[in-house]
Amino acid sequence: MDWAYKAVLTATTVALLLAVAQLFGRRLAGILAGLPTVTGPALVWLALDHGTDFAVEAALGSVAASALCGLFAVGYERASRRFGPVVAVLAACMASLAPLPLLVGWSSAPGSPLPLLCAVMTVCVLCVAWIPATSARRDIVAQPSRRQALELWITAGVSGLVSGTTALAAPQVGPFWAGVLASPPLIAAAVAINLHVTAPSRSDGAVARFLRGYAAGLIGRSGFAALFGALLAPTGVITAVLLATAIGCLATLATAQVLRSIERRVPAEVVLVEQRAEH
Repeated sequence: MDWAYKAVLTATTVALLLAVAQLFGRRLAGILAGLPTVTGPALVWLALDHGTDFAVEAALGSVAASALCGLFAVGYERASRRFGPVVAVLAACMASLAPLPLLVGWSSAPGSPLPLLCAVMTVCVLCVAWIPATSARRDIVAQPSRRQALELWITAGVSGLVSGTTALAAPQVGPFWAGVLASPPLIAAAVAINLHVTAPSRSDGAVARFLRGYAAGLIGRSGFAALFGALLAPTGVITAVLLATAIGCLATLATAQVLRSIERRVPAEVVLVEQRAEH
C-alpha cells in the first residue's frame, strides 16, 4: 500500500496548489500544473526507494519529458480551434510522441545532460511562443465555479494516479523511463479537455490561456529536474529538492512576468476577432 500513500499525498498537494491558482485565473493554474507538483514527489520517492543513481537518471528522463509535454500543449491548442476533445487529444499525442525516437536513442547511449537540458529548454520556450497570447483581462476569475472545482479534482486525482503508477512501474521500466513516466501531460490533458467541453465557445480562449501557462511552467519543471539530479548526490534528498524547487520557482516567476507583460498589451477585442476569423 506504499504506492497508495504516495498517490494520496501527491493528489492532496496538487489540489491545494490549484485551489489557490484558480483564484487568479487560467494562466496561473496552467503554470502551476506545469510545475513539478507531480514530478517532484515522484523523484523524491524514487530516490528514497531506489537510491541516488537511479533517481539521478530518472531526473534526466523528467527533463526530457518536459519537451514532450510542451509539444502536447501546442498540438492540443492547435487542434482545439477546429475540432472536439477526442481529435484534439489524438493530435496532441501525435505531436508529443514525435521526438520519442530521439529519446530512445539518447537513453540507450546517454551523453552529457547539458545539451539535453538546453534542447528541452529551447523546445519549451518555442512552445510558449507557438500558443497565442490572449488578453489578461479575460483571465480574471472572481469566484471558483463548479466547473473549476471539477478541474481541480480531476487534476488532483490524475496527479495521484501518476505518482502511484510511477512508484509501481519504476523497477520494470528502468530509471530514465521512470522519470519520463513521472512527467506525462495527463494533468494538462485532464484540465484542457474539461475546459474544451465546458467553455461557452471556442473563442473564449480558456484552453489557450491554460496551455500557454502550462508550457511556461514546463520551463521551471525542467530546471527543477535538472538541478535535483545535479544536487542529489552531493547534498542529499532534502537539500536537493529544496534548492531545486526554489530555483525552479524563480525561473517560472520570471517567465510568468514576461507572459503577463505580453498579455497586458493584447486587447481582448482583438483576440476575439482573430479567433472568430479562424472559424
